Amino acid sequence: MRLMKLLLLVSALLIACRGERDSQESSGTSVIEIDGTQLPQRSTLNSRAKEMLKDWPAFQELEKSFEALYRVENNEDLILVVEEMIKRQNDLEDSEYPEAFDIPHVKSRQKVFKTYLLKLKAASEYRTEVVSPAREMLEAYNAFLEQFNIVVNDTLDLNLILDE
Repeated sequence: MRLMKLLLLVSALLIACRGERDSQESSGTSVIEIDGTQLPQRSTLNSRAKEMLKDWPAFQELEKSFEALYRVENNEDLILVVEEMIKRQNDLEDSEYPEAFDIPHVKSRQKVFKTYLLKLKAASEYRTEVVSPAREMLEAYNAFLEQFNIVVNDTLDLNLILDE
């Protein structure tokens, strides 16, 4: 009887330990998939804004880095793309803005974009859900682009209003 109890206890212990090891392995190697079709498309700039931004190399480099985001297939690719985007965003932040866009409206949208870009980086590095932070980052970037359109379409002269 003792032998039977001992054998039952040892087998239960082995089964329990093996189950814990499997769950630890699966949590340590989680693969986060992101599909470019789940992400919103980037806003388009109108022709006047494109013309003003074509001579801003830092902005053009940031635009090019977005193309890779839609081709990401796994978490490691996402981390590399996001790091490249952060580098391009920092270059943009340090560069000289075109005169029409060197205003707080544009710079504040860029800060919001940077915040969500860093949130996406954290989510990808910690291997948590990345689709929601990626959507938020793209929405912030679209607001950044829309601000360029608003600035070039704004024909209201603030000096006339302030002088009266």
